[in-house]
Amino acid sequence: MAAPDQGQRGIKQRSNAVQSKPAPPITKRGRATRERLKQALSDLLHDYPFHDIRLEDITTRAGVRVSLFYHYFQSKIDITNELLSELLQAYRKDVSMHAKMAPLESIHYANQRMVALYSANPGAMRCLLEVHDSAAPFSLIWRKVTQEWNERIANNMQRQFPNAFANRQGYMAMAYALAGTADSLLYEYYVLKNPDLRAAYPEDEDLARFLTTLWHRTLYLKNPPIEFMDKGVDGLARLGAEDKHP
Repeated sequence: MAAPDQGQRGIKQRSNAVQSKPAPPITKRGRATRERLKQALSDLLHDYPFHDIRLEDITTRAGVRVSLFYHYFQSKIDITNELLSELLQAYRKDVSMHAKMAPLESIHYANQRMVALYSANPGAMRCLLEVHDSAAPFSLIWRKVTQEWNERIANNMQRQFPNAFANRQGYMAMAYALAGTADSLLYEYYVLKNPDLRAAYPEDEDLARFLTTLWHRTLYLKNPPIEFMDKGVDGLARLGAEDKHP
């Protein structure tokens, strides 16, 4: 696809945009077309910022007419909101289903899934975290999910360590610190493609183990079992170790 026309940036409502969200299609063909449009947007977000993508770019990639777009979505904001919400909902559902694992396994599974989310959808995550325009409130989606997720982390910490903090806010602060560290690292790695991070941890699993080890050290004040750290994060096992030299 040629680079989107820079003169048509922005999110102004098109004159032929519909005023309400269309009902879901009832035919198999309609449902397939709707999904194809979302996949086209997802593909475009890998290469272009949200503001540079036009409806014509989405429909061309999906192989449909622009006029047909409005049979399925109200606007570019509408389809983007749905795409981002579905990605985050799928992540939360997946991790929630594995919440009863042992602590190390539960932490690591959540980090593996978050790494997979960023790895498979760097453009969508960039869109989610960078767009703050009041007319395209994608940041509100992220804030809502972040609040709910951090409340869950805080609840788990409070159950394990009921006397650690004097109040609920202390657990929430710890949750935001841990989750914020992961978000910042993954954004640098997958969205900004930081070469130092990619050289340090070239595989997704290496990065997930690195994050899990940081969480484990913070929560339990010790490293995970050595067999866990031998796989890509052995440097952390030596970090802070007692100096054996005289």
